[in-house]
Amino acid sequence: MKNHKFLVNRDENLPMNLSIIPQFKGKRWLKILLRSIHLVGFSGVFAYILFDEPQVIYWVIMLTSGLGLLIVEAFSNLLWFVQVRALFMYLKLVLLGVVFLYPSYAFHCFIIIVMMSGIIAHAPSSVRYFSFIHFKKVKSVHDIKG
Repeated sequence: MKNHKFLVNRDENLPMNLSIIPQFKGKRWLKILLRSIHLVGFSGVFAYILFDEPQVIYWVIMLTSGLGLLIVEAFSNLLWFVQVRALFMYLKLVLLGVVFLYPSYAFHCFIIIVMMSGIIAHAPSSVRYFSFIHFKKVKSVHDIKG
């Protein structure tokens, strides 16, 4: 079998997984490392909010590791953009925007972000992979059809 950019559904000649970043050895460990670094950054930013002592480095750590996670997740399967797990990310980014625009709400926004993160991380796949566009669980193009 030749190396193809996409896995192809032989019946309909459609890509099964829309990905820009192909599967690679160590991808799971990369995501674990990025998520762990992200937690360090998030914790530092939250401490800054609680104690009102600016620590710019934690903002940088949180935002760069978060961007790395987003890139790996989203571009490994472009269907990510229409799944509930992406919707949670969109909402968390809005809350982060609120933190910048209205710093007095930072504590509340970060508590909501922690709650949302815990919920989506431990939700069953039927919730995480549910498409808010197709109104069903979608993990590949094949799931959209029919």
